[in-house]
Amino acid sequence: MFAAVLLLARFEDAPVRTPAIYRCPAAEAESKFFEPLVTDDGYDTFCIEPKPGPSAKKILAESKVKQILAAQIDTPANLRWRNATLDFVNGKISPKAWLAKVKSLHETVHFLSNPKTPKLRDVTGKKSYVAVFAEMTMLAVPGKACLTADDIGATRYLPGPGAEESWLLAMRDWLGPMLYYRAKEPSLVYGKPEYVRADAKPGLLVIRQKGPKKTITLFLNNGPSLLELPPMDLDKTTMRLGIDMEGPKPRLSPYGFLMLES
Repeated sequence: MFAAVLLLARFEDAPVRTPAIYRCPAAEAESKFFEPLVTDDGYDTFCIEPKPGPSAKKILAESKVKQILAAQIDTPANLRWRNATLDFVNGKISPKAWLAKVKSLHETVHFLSNPKTPKLRDVTGKKSYVAVFAEMTMLAVPGKACLTADDIGATRYLPGPGAEESWLLAMRDWLGPMLYYRAKEPSLVYGKPEYVRADAKPGLLVIRQKGPKKTITLFLNNGPSLLELPPMDLDKTTMRLGIDMEGPKPRLSPYGFLMLES
């Protein structure tokens, strides 16, 4: 199933516009890299700071995508969501505590960094797999996600051996397929989630989204140890990282995530 999602995301003739924001400085938007990003990558909204230049204006108009101001992203509620989510990702708070912090914020955009905050890689201990887990957490809950040029590049960088080595990035990139999947399954963006499990200490967060045709259940482990998963058909998982199959039952590794369709 995952392979099918990956291939569709890569070879779709026209981009499937995903409810997500790409945020970058005006200089990048005037570069040769910007047009293929707009036409091929499927974001439906762009934030260009401080404002788009002539080339970017033309590209954005022709692509008929939306634009958003930085002030609409960097609101107090959105910043509080970001801070709580990074505490969750870094294992500083439990899933239950994270849920208590974010459930009444009325945030409008989800982001993990902006030009005035440290970059995502810096606030996740310069470990790529933790930064990718942060992105997956952001994309696992309903809402409009905002990704920055710096963070996408930094979390996809293949570091050398040692503390920064990623056991994920040498294999595949998860961001593109996840954005594509959110476009094809609108309940992941607009639905009202059911929080099936939220541990009282760093551990397992389980989120269920019921769509018109299928139910999607997401498992995220922000704890320090392997956690046993409930019985499930692993052939029905569309995204999975950090599944340990050595024991009698499958377990989810720290910074692991899994998406199950039913």
